[in-house]
Amino acid sequence: MRTVLFSVLTLLLVVPGIVSAFGYAAANGNGTSIPGFNAVTLALGGARAIGFGDALSVLTNPADIYRIPGTTFTMSIGPGVLFESFEDTTGFHDFNWITLANLSAAMKFQASSKLAIGAGIARISDFSFEGNYYDRDAITGDIIERYKLDSKGGLFESAAGFSWHPESWINVGFSAGLRFGEASYDSTFEDRVNPENDTTVSIAWNESDFCWHAGIMIPLSMTSIGISWASATDHYDARIASGILLYTGDSKQGALGIEVEIVDPGDANNLEGRLIGQFVPSNSLTFRGALSISDRNEEIESQGIGLSVGAGLALGRITLNGAFAWSSKTRESFAFSAWDPIDIKVSQSLLSFGLNWNL
Repeated sequence: MRTVLFSVLTLLLVVPGIVSAFGYAAANGNGTSIPGFNAVTLALGGARAIGFGDALSVLTNPADIYRIPGTTFTMSIGPGVLFESFEDTTGFHDFNWITLANLSAAMKFQASSKLAIGAGIARISDFSFEGNYYDRDAITGDIIERYKLDSKGGLFESAAGFSWHPESWINVGFSAGLRFGEASYDSTFEDRVNPENDTTVSIAWNESDFCWHAGIMIPLSMTSIGISWASATDHYDARIASGILLYTGDSKQGALGIEVEIVDPGDANNLEGRLIGQFVPSNSLTFRGALSISDRNEEIESQGIGLSVGAGLALGRITLNGAFAWSSKTRESFAFSAWDPIDIKVSQSLLSFGLNWNL
């Protein structure tokens, strides 16, 4: 009976929207979204509607790729470290694992005085998790069962699009492309009392679907207002974001902004908010930072907070960028060894290094 139950639970684990998984990276059927696809946007807390313009905006708000004149190229790479902890009747458990998080490249061309064209590719979500959960005998306290989950994979997105500047006060943008990737889940049940019940279940999926983005930027003298939309696919929720960026002076050496994003609008309506800032003390040095919050309204609720920092160093035509982002969430969910809901704390730390090259 336990073997059958375990197999059913494992199958439900990877079906979006039915049962939430047990690790942070697989907290739902859509894995863990990467907050920021390169070092610049990671330092800004994963801002999607507002920003300071780079080629990779083609995957967030394509209207923003017009902002930087000329032809530019950007790329970034970085790891992610994820951590989960909880306490149940069998004791305190904590797991941590490392994965590839940030990987992206994009290029932007100035086609005319009113039209910019861009294309890019980025890793947008991760499904990695490694965890062992145990069940103890209620009388002896001995471990009698072990449950193990090992999942791998992630989603990428490639898209091309344009930003059109029809009037001095507005940019509009659109991009489309392919969202693709795969994930695999290996679940093991070990019965230390009756080994004949030991079971291993392996499940995998792959995705390759059309996706698109649309955006508007309203660049005023001391303010920028942005709105962006990203379409949904099988393992990625739709997203709508809007925000405003206020500059501290005519030289635009400093800026503060606020952005609100709704993930899965019209259904779960998960909320993410960001307070972002950028300071440029000289022509060669830029500092960035963000404070973010999240509130998931799905059947398993969670709340979280995040902090991001980063810097850019301009060396002629090349600017080197670096960023670090940390976030933590608490949710009430189930673990293999606990059949009643318990509090689970999860966190992720992301590091990214990249460059922007003005060709």
